[in-house]
Amino acid sequence: MKEYDRILIDRLILTLEKMNLKAYLDLVGSRRRMIINSLLYGILRGLGFSIGFTILGAGLVVLLKYLLENNLPQFSGFIAEVIHAIEERM
Repeated sequence: MKEYDRILIDRLILTLEKMNLKAYLDLVGSRRRMIINSLLYGILRGLGFSIGFTILGAGLVVLLKYLLENNLPQFSGFIAEVIHAIEERM
């Protein structure tokens, strides 16, 4: 085997070790572990979306409350138009 080929093989081995290929193959090979990991990922992702939406919604409510308490004319007029449009369609 040529020295150049040996260097390429060594680089390939190092790259595969960095990729943690054995752990990935163990995960993919075990259907049970893959299902459990996917289930946990889905639960945590849904929880993150819920918490994020709650925080954004609360911030929006606080902002609207502030705007309505200060009775800003532009915003009050816009809200009045929206309410009027909703009442017309009902």
